[in-house]
Amino acid sequence: MARAREVVVQIDGDRATIALNRPDKLNALDLALVASFEEAACEVAADSRVAIVVVRGHGRSFCAGLDLDMFATEGMSMDFYRHQERGFRVLETMDKTVIAAVHGHCLGGGVQLAAACDVRVGSTNAVIGLPAVQEGLFPGMAPYRLPRLIGKGRAASLILTGRSLTAEEAERIGLIDHVVDADDFDAQLAVLVDEYARAPREAAAASKRLMALGYDAPFGDALEASEELLRACLRAPEVARARAAWPQRATRR
Repeated sequence: MARAREVVVQIDGDRATIALNRPDKLNALDLALVASFEEAACEVAADSRVAIVVVRGHGRSFCAGLDLDMFATEGMSMDFYRHQERGFRVLETMDKTVIAAVHGHCLGGGVQLAAACDVRVGSTNAVIGLPAVQEGLFPGMAPYRLPRLIGKGRAASLILTGRSLTAEEAERIGLIDHVVDADDFDAQLAVLVDEYARAPREAAAASKRLMALGYDAPFGDALEASEELLRACLRAPEVARARAAWPQRATRR
């Protein structure tokens, strides 16, 4: 299904793709794109059919970050910033597994977008960096997200120098989870998406929720929340099937 020109959403069964669609600008972020992205993310989050979401960019790049043409002529409005951060936050809080498919340029807001996803798959042609400091800015909420993902020292190194990484370098520090060959990117991405899709939906959503609580909530609060999440998992049909299948599995051990 097509939305505003800047973002394309496709839903196929329990899978959704949210694609940035400014390929002539390497999917650089302007006000229209971040507003459309927030709307698209909210729509996918509310769709009960969807369990797996892939976020990607059309054309040669995932996302080249802030549209510097816009920045040079208009600056950066608070509307832009708020749409961007609200859209990214929806990815973090939706009860679905969100996978970033990173290829080509992944700079600034592109890194922030990828960091808001649950899993990051990087092409061998990816160039990853946070050059905001070179424009006299800080990279949005990346100083909040990245230390949780890769540690404070590594986050500081990337943010304060603006240097770029290859996908392999990003994998070594935990910023990319899977590196796949650029010549076979879509096929290998599909294999990885299938692997994550095999996780029972209730269990995957509960795991995501508890991982988020691990950063922000005291252990007791997280334990209390886990009890209700566990009850929901135990009611799911996948658990009933696993219990019924156990006797046969046990005899094969």
